[in-house]
Amino acid sequence: MKLNINLNQKIRGIGMYFPILRGRQYDLLALRDLKRHGRLSSNIVPIIEPIKLSSTLQTTVREFENDESNLIIISNPKVGSLIDELRIPAVNRQYQELMSSSSVIIGHFINRDSQSQINNLIQEFGIVIEDLAIIHSERSLVTIYREIYDGVIPWINVIPSDNAFRRQLNDQELVALDDKFNKLPRNADYLENEVEFFSEEHMYFSDEGYIGFSDYSIVGLEYNEGGFAPYAVAIHIVYPNSENTLEIIHFVSDSNDDISDPAGKFFEAIEKLYDWYQDYSYDVRMNTLAMQTFIEHYNNGTYPGLPTIKKLSIMHHLELVGTLLDGVQE
Repeated sequence: MKLNINLNQKIRGIGMYFPILRGRQYDLLALRDLKRHGRLSSNIVPIIEPIKLSSTLQTTVREFENDESNLIIISNPKVGSLIDELRIPAVNRQYQELMSSSSVIIGHFINRDSQSQINNLIQEFGIVIEDLAIIHSERSLVTIYREIYDGVIPWINVIPSDNAFRRQLNDQELVALDDKFNKLPRNADYLENEVEFFSEEHMYFSDEGYIGFSDYSIVGLEYNEGGFAPYAVAIHIVYPNSENTLEIIHFVSDSNDDISDPAGKFFEAIEKLYDWYQDYSYDVRMNTLAMQTFIEHYNNGTYPGLPTIKKLSIMHHLELVGTLLDGVQE
């Protein structure tokens, strides 16, 4: 199935922030809910590494279509069941239809098989290589990239935030990627590390020669296939400090000896969030849709479930970064 697409007609803005999300249910619902409520800045272009071809992925793409905005979907994911599912003809057809959306920019992880994989993309989607979003991970693969992009450049190059890496690609359109979230072994461990520095990339990426910046939001690079019942419940909230750099605060439950009563653990954590938020609610940038929802759960005594807690933390982070890029004042 060959789709005749000109991606140059799709691209509506370069964006500044390119968060990488793994395409889990809560990742996608975070994007979808922000879009539906008009809370995702046009300066944000999400990068989705799909783990499966779910109905939520499809409805999320439709939200971006309705808003006439772009998102990047990686064509060669490294994790998840989609890698094997694409061998099923019916799934492959649905995937091609999804990737042909007017809002989708095709992303590609550079690897040792990139030449053949990109040739397949050209055959299947009728694209030119300048329309791809390229994501790099290893400097040793830059030679392969140079052989493919001989004399031309892709839409963007997402590279690790590393000076040695940047020197090899200093003639390209570069986005700096870094894993900002300090992933600890257990949620309870954040009790000993309540407040941490998170990021200042939104302030300095342009000064450092990048056209944008990228990270893994408040989830981190590490990917786990399945979930598990935690001993502690943690809510991770990013906020701007007095210098407008970002810090992250972890609100953690106290009754963490076993996995029982997750709802009770949630109320222990959200009570801490509620008390803290009274000192930050004056800042309009912190009045995000997600923070409003957290406060509603506290006031109503409702427990949304662990996946929704993660979704709301992601939503808050994305909306907050968008307001900072849009220049909203406190």
